[in-house]
Amino acid sequence: MGHVASGITVLCVDDEPSYADLIATHLERNDEAIDATGVTSATDGLSYLDAHDVDCIVSDYDMPGIDGLEFLEAVRARDPDMPFLLFTSQGSESLASEAVTAGVTDYIQKVQGSQQYAVLAQRIRNTVERVRAKATADTAQERTKRILDATSDAALISVADTVVYANPAAVEFFGAADSDDLCDRPLTDLVEPTTDGGTETVERVVENGQTAGQVSRTIRTLAGNSVQASVTACDVTWDGEDGTVSVISDRGDTDEREQRLEALHEATRQLMAAEVHNEVAGIGVNAAAEIIGLDANAVHLLNDDGELEPVAATASARELVGDIPTFGPGDSIAWRVYERGEATAVPDVRLEEDVQNPETPIRSELYLPLGEHGILIAASTTVDAFDEADIVAGRVLAANMEAALAAVERDRQLRDREQELSTQNDRLEQFATVVSHDLRNPLNVAIGRLGALKEECDDDSNMAAIEQALERMQALIDDLLLLARTGDDITEMETVALATAVEDCWEVVDTGDATLVVDTDRKIQADMTRLKQLLENLIRNAVEHSATDSRIQSGGTDKHDIPGVTVTISEIPGGFAVSDDGTGIPEADREAVFESGYSTTTDGTGFGLSIISQIAAAHGWTVTLTESDAGGARFEFTGVDVVSE
Repeated sequence: MGHVASGITVLCVDDEPSYADLIATHLERNDEAIDATGVTSATDGLSYLDAHDVDCIVSDYDMPGIDGLEFLEAVRARDPDMPFLLFTSQGSESLASEAVTAGVTDYIQKVQGSQQYAVLAQRIRNTVERVRAKATADTAQERTKRILDATSDAALISVADTVVYANPAAVEFFGAADSDDLCDRPLTDLVEPTTDGGTETVERVVENGQTAGQVSRTIRTLAGNSVQASVTACDVTWDGEDGTVSVISDRGDTDEREQRLEALHEATRQLMAAEVHNEVAGIGVNAAAEIIGLDANAVHLLNDDGELEPVAATASARELVGDIPTFGPGDSIAWRVYERGEATAVPDVRLEEDVQNPETPIRSELYLPLGEHGILIAASTTVDAFDEADIVAGRVLAANMEAALAAVERDRQLRDREQELSTQNDRLEQFATVVSHDLRNPLNVAIGRLGALKEECDDDSNMAAIEQALERMQALIDDLLLLARTGDDITEMETVALATAVEDCWEVVDTGDATLVVDTDRKIQADMTRLKQLLENLIRNAVEHSATDSRIQSGGTDKHDIPGVTVTISEIPGGFAVSDDGTGIPEADREAVFESGYSTTTDGTGFGLSIISQIAAAHGWTVTLTESDAGGARFEFTGVDVVSE
C-alpha cells in the first residue's frame, strides 16, 4: 500500500453521489492530511483501486449490486491489511457482528450533524497510523534480522527471557542443528546471570536503562561446554513486544568493535550537524575510509541534470582511477544499483555487462545507495574484496548519510519557503502602504475639492457622476486593504449569535430602504471580526446590486429612490444562508463572481465576494451561490461548527 509520508488518501464509497462527495469534503476539512475521493458504487471503488494507491476505504453497507460487506471481501482478497471502515445508517447488532467477523477495521453508524465527520476523520487517522506503524515495525524487524543473519557474531533475541530468534552464527556457536533448537529456550539456560553469583540477567540490565556493553557472561553450549564471553545487549521490538538483542563475541574482538561503534556514533553526530550536501559527502567518505576501512571510496550525488556527479572522494580513490567519473542513467553498474536501492558488493566489475570502463584497474566494488540523493562507491584492485561485515557497516553509514542529506534538503526548502513568505509579506505591506497613503490622501483631496466645486457649479449630472466615481475608488481602496492585510488569518474563535452579529452589521452599512429579516437563533463558532466583515459585504452586495439593477431598469440615478431589497438570514443544515429578493446573479456568472476584481455591476469593486469566499475558506466553510425562493441571490455556508439552535 503506497502513501505519501504524512498524507492520507481515502476512498469514500456511497451509492448516493452527493453523499459520497460530502463525506470526502468533510474529511478533508476536518483533517488537512486527508485527500479524499468519492465514488458511487463498489464496482467503481474496485476500478479506482486498480489505478490509485489508497490508504483507507470508507464504505456504506446498503448499496445496489455489491454491498459493503461483499466489497470488503473483494478488498481483503487484494490487500489483507487495507483499513476498511463501514460508515452506514444501518445500525443493527447483527450487521455490526457480521462486519466484525468479515474483518472490517471499524464500524461507524451515520448520525445527524457535522460532528460525525470529525469522529470519522480521527478514526481514519488512528487506523492508518496503526497500519503504518506496524508496517514500519515489520520492516525494522526484517532489517534487524538481515543484519544479524549477516554478522559473524552469535546473536540471540529474547522476549521475557525466552529465545525467539537465533542467527546462523549462534546456531554454529551453540552447536545446534538449526535455529529451532535454540528458540523457545529460556535465555538464562544459554547465557548465565552475573558471574559473581548474582541473579542479574542480560535482560534485567537493559530494563534498568543501561546497555549491557562488555558484560562478562558464562555461555553454555548445547553440548554442555561453558565458554566465557562478552555479551553486548540492547532493547528491540520483536513481533510487537519488548525484547532484548544479545550479541555474543570473543573478548579479543570487543575492543576493536566498540571503537568502531563509537567512531560511527561520532560520525553520525557530525553528519547530522552538516548544513550542505557536500559537507555530508565529505564526512561520509572520511568515515568510510577511517572506520570501515574502505580506503578508496567516493560519494556521487544526483545533480540538476539527473546524473550521479562525484562531490567527494578519498586520495586513494583519485590515485586509483584519476578523474572520478560522472554516471548517467543506464550507463553503469553504479546507476543500476542506485535505481535498485540495495547495497551491493560486486566481486569482479570486469565481468559485469554494464561496467563503464572494461579496462579499469578496479576489480571489486561496494555500492551503497544513499536513497534518492546518490550513492557511495568503494573500490579495490582485489577480486571479491568486500565481505558481509563491510556491507553491514556500510549500510549503517549509508543510512545515516541518507538521513543527513534529507535533513539538509528539508532545511534548504524551509529556508526557501521562509524567504518566499518574507518577500510576499514585504510586498503586501508595501502594497497596503501605497494604497492606504499614496492613494487615499489624493483621493481625500479630490473629495474635498468636489464638495467646494458643487457649491460653485450647477452641473448636477456631472457632479453626481464624479462623486459616484470617487465613492467607488474609496470602496476599492477599503476592499484592497482588507484583502492585503487580513488574508486568510483567523485570530480567535468564539461562540457567536448569528442574529446579533447580522443586526450589528446592518447598523453600520448604508442600507437605504432595505429590510432585514432574521430567521434564526443559531449560535456558531467563528472569528467575530471576520464574520462581521463577511456579513457586511453580503449586505452591501445585496443592497448595491439590487439598487444598480433597479436604476438601470427605471432610469433613476439615486439608489435611495429605489424600492429597498429584503435581506434574509436563515439557518440550514450545517450552517446558515443569506438571501435577498433582488434580481439575482445569472447562473453562468456564479462561479466567477468569487474571483478578485470580477463584478456584475458597473460601479462594483469586484472584491466584495472574493473577500466573502476568503473568509469562509479561512473558517473551513464551503460557500455556495444559488437562487433564492424570491429569485434573488442566496449564499449558503456549510461545514459551520454549530454550537446550539
